[in-house]
Parts: sequence; C-alpha cells; structure tokens
Amino acid sequence: MKNNTFLFSFIILASIIVSCNKQELLTALPVEEPLQVSFKQDTVQVSLSVTQARKEMIGSMLVTAIDGKMPDSILNKSNLIIRVTGDSARLYSNTEIFASYTDSLGNSFSSDIADTINSVKFIKLEKIKDGISTGSFTIRVSNLTKSKTFILSNGKFNTKMIE
Repeated sequence: MKNNTFLFSFIILASIIVSCNKQELLTALPVEEPLQVSFKQDTVQVSLSVTQARKEMIGSMLVTAIDGKMPDSILNKSNLIIRVTGDSARLYSNTEIFASYTDSLGNSFSSDIADTINSVKFIKLEKIKDGISTGSFTIRVSNLTKSKTFILSNGKFNTKMIE
C-alpha cells in the first residue's frame, strides 16, 4: 500500500511538472490596415476598396499615382486618382498635386493645381512591387464648369505598389 501511495504521488508530481512549462511572453501582433482609399465627400463618407499605387512618367516628369475605386464600377462609378510630382514620403501641396474624381453617379471632377487647400502626405512610400504606400490627403475638386465643387477631406490611403 505504501508503494501504491508513493507511486500515485510520484505520477501526480510528474504530471504537474510536465504540464507546467514556461509560457512565451504574449506580444501584440501589428494590426494591418485594410487596403483602401477613404475620405469624406463633404459630409458623406466614401471608401474605395480596390486600390493600387504606381509610378508613371508624364512627359519627362516622374509622378506617383494612387488609385481607388469600387469593386463594382458598373453600378457604383466612384473612383479617385491622385497624382503627385515625386516619389518620396513627404508632404505635397498645390502645383505638386493633380486629382481626378468620379462620384457614384458618374459625374467627373478634377482639382485645380493652384488651389492652396490641396495637400497629400505620404507617410510611407515603398517603391518596390507590393510595397506599401500610406498617407493622408485633403483635395478640392470641381466639375468642368466649376458649378459644383466637393472637398475630399479626412482622406486616408493604404495601398500596394504594382510596379
């Protein structure tokens, strides 16, 4: 009986020791922002989930373009293309920015390069394929006759470079 009690105690103690292993420290995983371009069109929140960033040559000028559109562009025509004259993570303003915007009804708008409200800030710009581009923007766009104007404010983008 002493042997059975000793054996039982030994098995319980061994089980406790084996089950008590050192736990790794818990670390928070970085939260990935969704790939999207989002902004307020005056007071309406707009999120464009099909995005890309790319380098372009316009004449002899290197520009970086950020595109955002809806997955179903037949029913919802909203899209935004922002071009800046450069490829650095920094603040762009005025003549360094050109944007074209199509609202959900298919009406076209564009920015005026002389507009002092326009600003685009690249926080991150990885110039490699699948590199991440993140930033913020505020841009005023108008239709061709300047009879209708929107301010695209609180703009944010998070996208991947395609080239």
